[in-house]
Amino acid sequence: MVLPLGVAAATIKQGVELANSIGVQSGKQYCSGRSAGDAIEKGTAKAMFDSSMSMDEINTIDMAQDVYSVSLIESLFAYTIDNCPARAKRLWREINESM
Repeated sequence: MVLPLGVAAATIKQGVELANSIGVQSGKQYCSGRSAGDAIEKGTAKAMFDSSMSMDEINTIDMAQDVYSVSLIESLFAYTIDNCPARAKRLWREINESM
């Protein structure tokens, strides 16, 4: 990936931290009663807003890479299992149905 001058790429550690934050924030939204799709959308926005990274840095992170997507999914499920286990049982099905 070629970046414009003056744009720093996020480190893998920063990307994993953002992915974990997205997962937790999405879990909070899901446990509050939102649909899975809406929870992930709102959780992503909240995590990005709370991040200390610039939008240019965030844009360098490819969440489709396993290192990030696995972190996001693990933190999403860990949060929901711990905080709303009855809803967590339906989460995977609900995610797949919304795709």
